[in-house]
Amino acid sequence: MPKIEIEAAVREKNQMTIPRLVAERHGITPGQRVVVIDTGAMREFTVRVLPRTYAGALADVFDGTTDENVDYVRDERGTWG
Repeated sequence: MPKIEIEAAVREKNQMTIPRLVAERHGITPGQRVVVIDTGAMREFTVRVLPRTYAGALADVFDGTTDENVDYVRDERGTWG
């Protein structure tokens, strides 16, 4: 995905609108939640879009079948003491 830079104005209450091109590219819709991450870098921060639901958020983390993944998680929970 090519990098884009679009200027956005910060309004009186420190609010800004996400430019349409960026919102469309990332599927951001009204009401969507985002996280602003400030790593301390001079004059720079990142905005991360939160998923609408966490269901399936880890779908690509495990390679096994659903039953294998459930068994793995159960085994891990068993080690929590």
